[in-house]
Amino acid sequence: MIAPANGGDSMRNTFLKWLFAFIATAFALTFGISFLVQTRQARENAVLLIRLRISDARRQLSVTEGNLKRISEMTSAMALIKARAFAGFIEQSPELLTSREKLQEIRRMLDVDELHVSDQKGILIASVPEEYHGYDMASAAQSAAFLPAISDPSFEMVQEPQRKGSDSEMFQYAGVARIDQPGIVQIGYHPRRLMEAAQLADIRNIAAGFRIGTRGAIIICQNHQILSYGGANLSKTDLIAARINQENLLNQKIFRTHVGNQEFLGVAEKFRDYWIVGILPTNEMYLRRNSVVGVLVVVDLLLFALVFVLVSILVQKIVINGIYRINASLKKITSGNLEEKVQVTNTDEFKALSKGINATVAALKNAITETAARIDAELQFAHTIQVSGLPDPNPVFPQQVPFTLAASMKTAKEVGGDFYDYLLLDDDHLWFMIADVSGKGIPAALFMMTTKTLLHKLAEKGLSPKDIFEQSNREICARNKTGMFVTAWMGILELGSGRLECANAGHNPPLLLHADGSSEFLKIPPGLVLGGMETSKYRGSSLYLKPGDRIILYTDGVTEAQNPKGDFFAEKRFQQVMEKHNQASVTSQQLLAEINQAVSCFADGAEQADDITLLTLEFNGKTPTCLTLPAELEQLQSLQEFLEKHLLQAGISDKICSQLQLAAEEVFANIARYAYPAQAGNAGISLQILPHPKGKIILQFRDNGIPWNPLTKSPPDINLPADQRPVGGLGIFLVRKIMDDCLYQYQNNQNILTLTKYLPAE
Repeated sequence: MIAPANGGDSMRNTFLKWLFAFIATAFALTFGISFLVQTRQARENAVLLIRLRISDARRQLSVTEGNLKRISEMTSAMALIKARAFAGFIEQSPELLTSREKLQEIRRMLDVDELHVSDQKGILIASVPEEYHGYDMASAAQSAAFLPAISDPSFEMVQEPQRKGSDSEMFQYAGVARIDQPGIVQIGYHPRRLMEAAQLADIRNIAAGFRIGTRGAIIICQNHQILSYGGANLSKTDLIAARINQENLLNQKIFRTHVGNQEFLGVAEKFRDYWIVGILPTNEMYLRRNSVVGVLVVVDLLLFALVFVLVSILVQKIVINGIYRINASLKKITSGNLEEKVQVTNTDEFKALSKGINATVAALKNAITETAARIDAELQFAHTIQVSGLPDPNPVFPQQVPFTLAASMKTAKEVGGDFYDYLLLDDDHLWFMIADVSGKGIPAALFMMTTKTLLHKLAEKGLSPKDIFEQSNREICARNKTGMFVTAWMGILELGSGRLECANAGHNPPLLLHADGSSEFLKIPPGLVLGGMETSKYRGSSLYLKPGDRIILYTDGVTEAQNPKGDFFAEKRFQQVMEKHNQASVTSQQLLAEINQAVSCFADGAEQADDITLLTLEFNGKTPTCLTLPAELEQLQSLQEFLEKHLLQAGISDKICSQLQLAAEEVFANIARYAYPAQAGNAGISLQILPHPKGKIILQFRDNGIPWNPLTKSPPDINLPADQRPVGGLGIFLVRKIMDDCLYQYQNNQNILTLTKYLPAE
């Protein structure tokens, strides 16, 4: 039996492909090994070359520094010899001080530019040039340095070269004490030889004489500064941009960096307090390697091209064209065009494949139609169940309550993972929250219902938001087999006082709209998401809401809504919209409608990617009694009269009145003494007396002084004798002992200290 011709062709094609793979692999390995060996050798040679040039630079630096030191010592010694000689001339012939000709003759003989002699007061009595005659050497720091010579006969000094105050020219002075009487003998000269030697020895000129390769260079750095560098076409700006002067790069000793648009290999060595760095362009480092590898590349390319052409002609005609046509049809099918038919018949294999694909697509169309109808019905039912599980978005409470609450939810799909909840725990406490489950669809909705039920039950027990999060997190983690998690923000509002106790489990910070029109995000420290880690701990925070304040809870579907350009709605735009509509005439329901409308307009038709859930709470509590006083100790009497008046009117006992007066006096005294160290300022005091049940007195102090939290001060050790205790801290200690609750906040550039005293049960 003879095999069909096309069967033989298939085997031949398979063989050619495997042969091509083996040849290509062999050449790739040969090329790769050769390339790696040549690269390593080239790098080692380059490092050796750079280190040799660095060694040359070090030797040159040592030689020039030694020469400069010897020249400086010789110059100073010669200057002192001349100064001593001039002092000897004066001792032998005091009359030469009155002779200009003799002074000029001595100046020329000593080969100096200036001669000066002072009296016992430091006033120059003889000078060349003459204009210095009568000069007071104490009038300038440079000349005043020689004044000790008046009282010290052994005084000798050679100053370092300095710029003269008159013409800013480099000049050097040497001076000794007069021998004949108290005074100063001084010579001055231009240190040309020393300056020339210093210029030659200047480290800034050392590196310019060294070059590595064609474009390599030696660079000398000190204290993150590039002192000297050489090399062709290198600029200091490019070297700084390449971090050549940074310790974290130099400590690597051998590194690579880009200078300008070219890569360099660098070697750094420490020399005294300098870094000597050598750099060499990598293209010069790899010149020999590239030439060797280039030959291999040419040979490999020719061989690969020949093999590729021979194989591709055979494979293209029989296999590739058919595969392309099938892939084109499959691309249309996977894009949703289930009416596409595959018709490739150049071989029996392709005929069978086309027939199988077409049959599979037909069966898939029928299954999709049936499944879509069933899923639509199930999702609609699930949406109804989910919405029914949430509380009324516009609740009406049976009793008179000092707050208004409204909510809205717009899911991205039929069902979502967002939810909100609230509960009036008793006549004085409202629990409310918002949450967002990771993911969407039915799994997220089921996880949402379970989590909501758990949080609601824990809230009914009267736990704090922090404790609710910790207990619920442990239970969620214990049975979380899907790996989902929940972000949540929760608060409990004390209706009588406006005190809000809250906690955050990885959720977006709520927006607080103040009654005065300002706003801020409540960025309390967030904890980990619920369901993330069983041992997670959460932090509770508290603040006070004023009558008219609104707090807006939201999920990230609001701030992460996108328009067709891909821009996000973002927190800033959200805050601007809220501030615009934060008016007393705008109800909570209207406020939510404005948010949803603003997000919809911003999206401009773009598909909603995430659920959008909102909850707003407006606090309508009673306004406390307020007083503003200058922050001065003299105003304590006014504060005491204010408290006495309102506490007595409310029938507060004398004992509690005395305690409040003492606490208020200590806090106000602290503000008066420390809040405004450089200027005058005011202190605001508010008093709120809440009747029973659960009666309390809330005393709040506000100032615009320097930020300071008195509650962080360590309490004094009252067991120590009075004379051994540190000064301060006792007043705040007494306040904390007297009051039942103390809370410090820093908001809107204000220190806010809130003191709470609970009234005894009647």
